[in-house]
Order: sequence, then C-alpha cells, then structure tokens
Amino acid sequence: MNLSPKNKGRNSGYLQRSIWPLVFGLFLLFLINPAFADESKQSSDSSKVNTESNEGFLWSVSSFVQSVLNAAVYPVSAPVQYAINNGVMEKSVELVTFGEEKKIIVYPTMNLKPGSQTQLGMTYRHRSLVFARDYLVLQGSYYANGDVYLSDRYTKQEPFGLPLFVGFRYKLDWDSDDVFIIPGTKNAFVQPDSIMSFQWRIGAPLTSSKKINVELSTTQMFIDASIPDNAKDSVLNDDIFPIADRGLYQSSRQYSVALSLVYDDLNFPYAPSKGDRIIISGEYNFAPEYDGFEGVEKSKKNHDYIANTLIWQHYFYLGNAKQYILSAREARQSRKFYTDFSWDEVLRVWRPENIRETLLERRVLAFQFRMENMWEMEKGGAPFNAFPSMNARYPLRGYADEWSAFHLMGLSAEYRWPIDRFVDGVLFDEYGLHAEKVKEFDFDKFYNSWGFGIRVRMPEMYLFRCQVGFHGLHGVNLILTIVPEFK
Repeated sequence: MNLSPKNKGRNSGYLQRSIWPLVFGLFLLFLINPAFADESKQSSDSSKVNTESNEGFLWSVSSFVQSVLNAAVYPVSAPVQYAINNGVMEKSVELVTFGEEKKIIVYPTMNLKPGSQTQLGMTYRHRSLVFARDYLVLQGSYYANGDVYLSDRYTKQEPFGLPLFVGFRYKLDWDSDDVFIIPGTKNAFVQPDSIMSFQWRIGAPLTSSKKINVELSTTQMFIDASIPDNAKDSVLNDDIFPIADRGLYQSSRQYSVALSLVYDDLNFPYAPSKGDRIIISGEYNFAPEYDGFEGVEKSKKNHDYIANTLIWQHYFYLGNAKQYILSAREARQSRKFYTDFSWDEVLRVWRPENIRETLLERRVLAFQFRMENMWEMEKGGAPFNAFPSMNARYPLRGYADEWSAFHLMGLSAEYRWPIDRFVDGVLFDEYGLHAEKVKEFDFDKFYNSWGFGIRVRMPEMYLFRCQVGFHGLHGVNLILTIVPEFK
C-alpha cells in the first residue's frame, strides 16, 4: 500500500543517502550489548571497576535504544501479544487443523489493499496424503476485478528410501492489471498477462550433514500477454523496447533448466539466530518464436537468455539466553509440521536439530547480499519477463513501485529482538543498485529504504509480518504479508 507520492528525481536520491548514516548508527548501538560485556568479567581484578562502569554505561545505552524501538512497534505488537498471551494464536491453529493426527490444515487468505489487489482465497495443506513424508498444497485466490490465481504443489521426501527430494508444481495466474517495466527505468505499462506453468524439481544432499545440497529443476511456462481493455496511454509502441523482439502483447512459451547449489547451516527455519545460507543458481531459458502481433512483422532474433543468482545470508546472535526448549507438545507438533511446510525450505528442515529448540532471549543481526543477472543470447532479444525486478519484495521494502534491469544488487540488514515468545521486533535498512552492464554499477542508480515492524511465527509455521518501510523522506509503504523476509 503506497501512502504518499512516489519518489522521483536525483534530489530524492540525495535525501535517501542522507538517511542511512542515522540508521546505520542505530545498528552500531545495538552491537553495544551486555552480552559482549560478559567477556570482560574474566579480566584481572585491577580492571573490575572500569569494567563495571562500562557495563553500566553500555546497559543504559542499550536499554534506552531498546525502549525507543519497543515504543515504535507497540501499536502493532500490543494486540498480537494479547492474542498470543490469551491463546488466540494456538487456538486459531487448532481450529484450522483436521484429522486424527492433525495432518490437514485449511485456512482462508486475504489481501485487503485498495483496488484490484483485494483478494480472498483458501489454502489446503495435507501431510502424508499417499506416502510417508509427502505433502500436498492447494491454493486459490479470487480478486476484486475477477482475476484468479491457483497454485498446486506436491512434494515427496526420501522416495523409495533414497536421500532425495522430488516435487511438482502447477500455477495459473490470470492478471488483467499486470505491468511490464522498461529495463533501467520506472516506466510501467499495463499488459494483461495470463500465465500457466509446470515445474519439476529434484534435490539431494551432497554431505552427510545435509548442509550442502544440489537441486535440478525444469519449468514449462505458457504466456498469454495481450493489450489492456483500456489501451489509451497504456500501450508501448517504441523502438526503445520493440514489441516484436520482446514479446509484448503476444502469446509465447518458455522452457527452462535450472541448477542450484545451497549451503545452509542456519540453526532454525523460522527464527534463525546464527549461521549462513548461500545459494548459487543458474538457469538457461529457451524462448521460441512468439506467436506474433497483428500488423507487426515477427522477430527474427534469438530470445533465449541465461539468469543467475547469488544470495548470501548471515546471522549474528547477540542474545543472552542459551536456548529455549520446546514443550513436549510443541516438539511433537514441530516434528509433524516441519515436513516441507515451505516449498523453498525443504532441504533445510531435513536436519533434525532444526526442530529441537528455539531461542527466547534472542537478539539477532541478519544480513543478506543478493545479486541477480540476466544475460541475453542476442542483444535486444530477451522477452519482457526475463528481467529481474527491484521492488518491495527485493530488496527495498520502502517502495511500492519497482525497477527492472539486466543486473540488480542489494544489501539488507535487520536487527531483530524478542517481544514475545513468537513475536520479534524488526528494524531494517536496505540498499539497492541496478545497471545495464555488470561493470556499470554506480551511485546514480542507488536507492535506500528503511523501516520497522514485527514478525510472528509459531513453532510449526511462519504466520505473518507487519512492517512500515520508508524511502528517503518521500514515501511510506505498509507491508502485511505471510511471506518471510529475504524471499
């Protein structure tokens, strides 16, 4: 939800850059934590007086800053805390679970943003449907303007007793208000886009610890992009982004083969407090000739392209408590729920230690570096949907609008602190750059956003996050989503 005018012009970029030292300074204050001062207690008796004085000062600074942050998120955290303390969350989860062994979950989904993005939907999840450790998820949404979204996926861990993961996914997305963006700009044009896709995935651990995994996938995508009903001022007809070459307002097919290598030693799926996660992936996409556009000669260019991604996440634990052990009931629930609850986190939850404990007095600094690239096989030939996007999902939560480009690079930093057992406060600061060539990153296309909010999760599932993002002094973006950060 965008609550103010969009940020435009180079002057806004200077304002954005002026904000980051303040926010970064807050992160430095968070590093001044009593947890680190504990080490000084082991020093010689001659330094005890100074140590105690420093600890008192550091405690005062940390407590003051923490109080300010708690006050900032209080309007959102207070009702959530009340709901958790009175068992509303746990009872709600119990109400949507069915079956003798609670293997079925059925719950509604909604998005109440103004306009055509308003939607109502349902999700059905079923564990051990046919075989042990298999998982079926059916999702459907209906939008205020009549659009429909469907997603069905089935996964199986350890088929035939082999240390593998296999999965299949089907998606159907009818989006009459979809847009494409000219790369390197924010110039967006409406283009109704109906997409149907099929994806097959297979993965396997490369080490006995299952911290390093490889995955192979293939996707078949069928696209029907057409002219909007109200075409006035919404149709691009310019040589800067040719209709024939880019597949605009045309039907097309794309087939991809992707390979991913994942290193993951994070200590918990939904509330990690230490460790690293590194993802290196590459994809070759075959894009045959488009079906054509009336009155426009068909393109003779090669539309194939390569996409690759590098993601590095690192978590620093600043907390005081060693760990919080789940109750017997919660542990049993965790074992049942952590069987491919998330399509993208399957390999991580294989490791049994991830379901044993969660941290209560956790203070965490979370960082993510992410770079996405798209390489055309022939210049000017890649389809309109090949370009990676920079928006509220990655890496700038302060923006509701977005850019697309050949190359994107972003850095996100978060400070997380406990408000309740299952509620974390979040302060974030993010930066992004985009470029036409990988050697042309510069600060003329540099953007910053920052903000704060909360994240809520149970032992068995991630529930939602509610956050407010700012970009410079020119806009506010409200984020209310069930998708975790860094997705």
